[in-house]
Amino acid sequence: MTWFRKSIERGKSFILHQLKQGATPEGLARTCAVGVALALFPALGTTTVLCFLVGTVMRLNQPTLQVVNYMLAPVQLFLIPVFLKLGAWIFSVPAVSLNPRTVVSEFFNSPSAFFVNFGLAGLMAMVAWLVVMPVAAFAVYLILKGLFTGIQKVRE
Repeated sequence: MTWFRKSIERGKSFILHQLKQGATPEGLARTCAVGVALALFPALGTTTVLCFLVGTVMRLNQPTLQVVNYMLAPVQLFLIPVFLKLGAWIFSVPAVSLNPRTVVSEFFNSPSAFFVNFGLAGLMAMVAWLVVMPVAAFAVYLILKGLFTGIQKVRE
């Protein structure tokens, strides 16, 4: 737990440093909100590149975007099963089993069926992410904008 707390503290000090360096509360809140949304994308190993590409197109602060991305990696792992189940619910299909024994058994019994089933489940999880993230990112933006504006006023 100490490592997690240290990471959070480093992240907070990095964000505060960005405000001291002249980042606007709105711009920093927008970068963090986009970072939160992209960091929770339900496909492992894709978020760094996704953050880089979206950040470049939107002209966001890349270091801040990546710090948010890396800070939320444990949350992403926790939310993947949630998005898998939500995606299955959206499409009214049974959710794939995440029991390790079942997953391994399915893989060895029929690798092609395994990849089809889990590939479709992954796509449905991404659809669930697309449904949830715009609202969540907007809420994060509003909260952080208020928070960063308050911090900046206190510092002035």
